[in-house]
Amino acid sequence: MTTRNRPASALLRLGLFIALLAGVWLAARHLGVLAQFEPERLADLVRSARAVSWAPAAFVVIYAVVATLGLPGTPLTLAGGALFGAVWGTGLNWMGATLGATGAFFLARTLGAGAVRSLLGKHAKALDRFGDSGSFLAMLRLRLIPVVPFNALNFGAGLAGVKPAVYIASTAIGILPGTAVYTYFADALLSGVEGARQEAFVRVAIAGALLIALSFVPWLARKLGWISAALLLAVSPTVAPAQTPDHGPWDAMLKVHVSDGLVDYDAFGRDARFPAYLRSLDAVNPAALSEADRLAYWINVYNAYTIELINSRKERKSIRNINKRFGIPMKSPWAEPVVRAGARALTLDDVEHEIIRKEFDEPRIHVALVCAAIGCPPLRTEAYAGARLDEQLDDQTRQFLSDQRKNRVDVASRTVYGSPIFSWYREDFGGDLRGVGAFWARYFPAGEARDLLSSGNFRWVDNDYDWSLNIRPRR
Repeated sequence: MTTRNRPASALLRLGLFIALLAGVWLAARHLGVLAQFEPERLADLVRSARAVSWAPAAFVVIYAVVATLGLPGTPLTLAGGALFGAVWGTGLNWMGATLGATGAFFLARTLGAGAVRSLLGKHAKALDRFGDSGSFLAMLRLRLIPVVPFNALNFGAGLAGVKPAVYIASTAIGILPGTAVYTYFADALLSGVEGARQEAFVRVAIAGALLIALSFVPWLARKLGWISAALLLAVSPTVAPAQTPDHGPWDAMLKVHVSDGLVDYDAFGRDARFPAYLRSLDAVNPAALSEADRLAYWINVYNAYTIELINSRKERKSIRNINKRFGIPMKSPWAEPVVRAGARALTLDDVEHEIIRKEFDEPRIHVALVCAAIGCPPLRTEAYAGARLDEQLDDQTRQFLSDQRKNRVDVASRTVYGSPIFSWYREDFGGDLRGVGAFWARYFPAGEARDLLSSGNFRWVDNDYDWSLNIRPRR
């Protein structure tokens, strides 16, 4: 678990991302680069470029850089047709556009995604739906049907967390028809300019017909229902299969790979049931579950994927070592899009802060979510289940509060020594530490300690939080 404060580095990266795009546009305009792509100058540019032997390779590189930085690509597509003809031009345009779209995707994903989610807060669910709708067919339709501008989709897919393989494959296939039509059109126009007027007239007519046909694709797609599917991200939540979660494999693994709250991460890494269980979580539609089953589902998702994060990074010292470079944290481990649950790509922060804390008024989740540290509450040796959730959360709370190393009440000095978890999340316990005391009092037997907690008239001291990995020692 982390505090609600989002890393300042995410906002810094977003600022860098915006500054980079703005700087490129201003520089291109100031240096006259954009003016070179004006139609009246293209003919001279084409004649000059044809004389250069390495023009095809240079063209692809230039196209890729232009598209990566979000500059207009259509003039280059037309130039490609004029320079290299319909066949070679289509191939080179396609290569440049695909490379540029991929570059823009990773640029947005690296510099902007975390900060945009932080700024959007609860409104990031729309972005999630974009990412969740990023199946191959949905992304392919967005490329085939020009309902979203090329550059906007490049950056938007990166910000939304669409899977790279899905994005690259759908882009490579989806942009090919439009690229071929525009390239053919440019080549036909240039044929007319250079003198083959009768043949050029026929080719321009064909190209025009193809462009008109291309413009009708959105209308046809709407009739077929494709646009509503492709734009599911903007108009409605993603609906996953209504499969009931089976936490049996997770329960069985917890019983053998966890003891005294400590985790045998290597055993989880070797257990074939673990990746299968993670895949099963993605096939569940949480919205179709009862409230108790839904909360149990998300707690299990968080705890299981925390183990997956630790194992995927081969970390055996502390979760906070993840994404450190030369001892400096470059990105929060809780901001890694490692989670696939309910047909959504999520981070652990998303699961905790944007789903569990916002959808459920349940402070006991803070003793159930285990962040892979010794300072955390212990990981239970059973899965959470909706039918027993209230009983399990109460038992988990009693266990955590009874650990004198992390939580204790000194009646004589009227001081409560508690886990920082309670002060970090005091908002969820009524807004202040008095609310935390009242919460503790529910789990203390009658006596002076409970009376002190109930009164709220105590001094609170945070115990040290041990971020060492909660790993089970080798036997």
